[in-house]
Amino acid sequence: MRVLFAGLIALSLLMPVSASPPAAARRRPTIRYFIATAYSVEGTGASGKWSHPGTVAADRKVLPLNSRIRVYGAGRYSGDYTVEDTGAKVDGHHIDLYMPSQAEAKKFGRQRVKVVVLKYGDDEANPADPQQKAEAKAVNRNVRRNAKRTPAK
Repeated sequence: MRVLFAGLIALSLLMPVSASPPAAARRRPTIRYFIATAYSVEGTGASGKWSHPGTVAADRKVLPLNSRIRVYGAGRYSGDYTVEDTGAKVDGHHIDLYMPSQAEAKKFGRQRVKVVVLKYGDDEANPADPQQKAEAKAVNRNVRRNAKRTPAK
C-alpha cells in the first residue's frame, strides 16, 4: 500500500502542470454598446501618443487608456482600436473615433456601435514620443492626400 501511495505521489510530481486556466475559468470578452462619434483634431492624446487612425477617445472610467477594443456596426470604420485619448464630451458609453479629415469625421456622424473589449488597458500615460508623432503625422497626411484624390460618392 505504501509503495502504491509513494508511486502516485511521484507520478503527480512528474506530470506537467498546465499554464492555461481551465475553460470554465477563462473570461469571455466584454461586449457593450456605445454611441460613436468621430473627431479630426490632431494632437497629443491623454496617453502621450499623437492622434492617428486606429485611435479612439473614451471615458477612462469605462475604458481605461491603452485598452484594445473591436468596433462592430460602424461600416468601413469597424475594426480594432486602441484607447489613447479622453475628452470632456466623451462620457460614459460614448467613444470618439479619430479620423484624419474633418469631412470624414462629419460624414461619420453619430452611430450606435457594438464594442468588444479585447484587453483592458493599464490607464498609464506615457511621455510623448517624437518618432511616433512623426510617423502618425505622415500617416495622417497620406490619408488626407488620398481622400482628396478619390471622388466622394
